[in-house]
Amino acid sequence: MNRTIIKNLISTTKAFSGHLNIPANNGKIGKLYIEDSGETQDTKGVLVCFPGIGDVRTSFRFLVDSFVPKGYRTIIADIRGMGDSWEGFDEFSPESVATDISQVIKQRQLTQNVILVGNSLSAGSCILSAAQHSDIVKGVIMLGPIIHDLPADKYFRPISHLLFNGIWGSTLWSGYYAGLYKRDTKPAGYEGHLNDINQSLKKSGVIGSIGKFVRAPKNGVENSIPNLTCPTIAIYGDQDPDFSDVPKEKEWLLNKTKDHKNVDAFILEKVGHYPHVEAFDETESIIDQFLNKVL
Repeated sequence: MNRTIIKNLISTTKAFSGHLNIPANNGKIGKLYIEDSGETQDTKGVLVCFPGIGDVRTSFRFLVDSFVPKGYRTIIADIRGMGDSWEGFDEFSPESVATDISQVIKQRQLTQNVILVGNSLSAGSCILSAAQHSDIVKGVIMLGPIIHDLPADKYFRPISHLLFNGIWGSTLWSGYYAGLYKRDTKPAGYEGHLNDINQSLKKSGVIGSIGKFVRAPKNGVENSIPNLTCPTIAIYGDQDPDFSDVPKEKEWLLNKTKDHKNVDAFILEKVGHYPHVEAFDETESIIDQFLNKVL
């Protein structure tokens, strides 16, 4: 196995880290990198965490530091096409990431009390996967979720071919990523996290995979929302630039799930697209209450 780009975050005695083989329809094998804190006698539940587009598993550093000691088996992955999951993938969509989540569940032999955690596009993948594994998935935690096509997509998708290329795409993404944080002070570990992203962007094809993710339609996720049966929460930042109106986005979700009695949504102040990084204390409190309720 090649040396990893990103230093592992999890170092428990039962920890596993490495690539899972993800079969594709074209016969290729994608290499999905995960870290797993491992099962213990007192495990309360399993958190399966996937970052968003153009991000890496370092974004879950605070969650790992908090919830592993609390007794939650925690699995963090690099989304396909990024970080140490950069090799062997051709398809980039919410559905393909949902397939990866399902493979984590299968290959890590998860059989009960699974909580799916997803940021941005991966939140929609968690919805898709939860519907497929309703017997073992007890909840979904969505962080800055993008779970339907947005009005700006029809303008942005056509020019994304120009933006996400090998000439200036990496520089553009790094600058855009920095703008997704809105508080005056960056969170602890930000520079190291950004370096992990920048190192990932140097790999062949990575910036192109971001463009494909950006262009991927979300209608499949939106159509699957009525199939969501497990308790679900969404946490938004009030200054998330991916949404023109965050309260309206929250209202959209609650209206879409009005027949589902176990969906709730929260908006954190002075926060951008990454509430689990930029405002972890508030996010942690919400997640704690949710986990105590569903597990």
